[in-house]
Amino acid sequence: MKHTVDTSWQGNMKFDAVVSGHHVIMDALPAVGGNDEGARPKELMLAALAGCTGMDVVAILKKMPLLIMMPEILVSPSTISA
Repeated sequence: MKHTVDTSWQGNMKFDAVVSGHHVIMDALPAVGGNDEGARPKELMLAALAGCTGMDVVAILKKMPLLIMMPEILVSPSTISA
């Protein structure tokens, strides 16, 4: 399956990505030139990781005779200073 994301610049630090027909708005904080009109790209990467992990876990658990209860998935990155 081929995945294509069409991303267009909306001015300043704002971008609009079309993902499977859904618009995802990304923007920076005012301190770095944005208007805070969307999520930051790094946060969206973490959300994608959490969503992918959650979908994998649910797909596996659905094959078992279990009641699925997964209220949330928390992804917290570590940063390394150079």
